[in-house]
This record gives sequence, structure tokens and C-alpha cells, in this order.
Amino acid sequence: MDSHRTAKDEAILTSVAESIGATLGTIAAKAGSVQKALTEKVAGAKPRVRRAVKAAKAVVKKRANMRGARARKTRASGRVARRSRKKS
Repeated sequence: MDSHRTAKDEAILTSVAESIGATLGTIAAKAGSVQKALTEKVAGAKPRVRRAVKAAKAVVKKRANMRGARARKTRASGRVARRSRKKS
């Protein structure tokens, strides 16, 4: 009777192990397909990302140039004001 129970337990354990293996295989296959899809999306998005980064850099550069021009004007007007004060 004990050997019968052991054989039954082995059969159940084997069935559970096969079920777990099949489930893990399905999960691995789905994860692989998701990874492949994401990789393709990123590869397709690269030109758009590059354009967006380039545009953002241009905006930052333009703002920096505007600040620089404003600073130069401010410095120049400050020099003129100092010179006129010294002449008085």
C-alpha cells in the first residue's frame, strides 16, 4: 500500500511539475514577444526622438543667446552711465 501511495504522489508531483514548466514556458514566450515589440518601437522612434532632442537644444541655445544679448546691452548701458557720471 505504501508503494502505491508513493507512485500516486510521484504522478501528482510529475503532473504539477509539468504544469509549472508549461506555465513558465508560456510566460517566457510572452515576455520575449513583449521585449521584441518594445525593441522595434524604440528603434522606430529613434528619428523622432533625435528631432525632438535637436529642437529642444535649439530652444535652449536660442534662450541662452537672448540672455547673452540682454546681458551685453545691460553691460553696455551701465558703462555709458558710469562714463557720464564720471564726466559730471
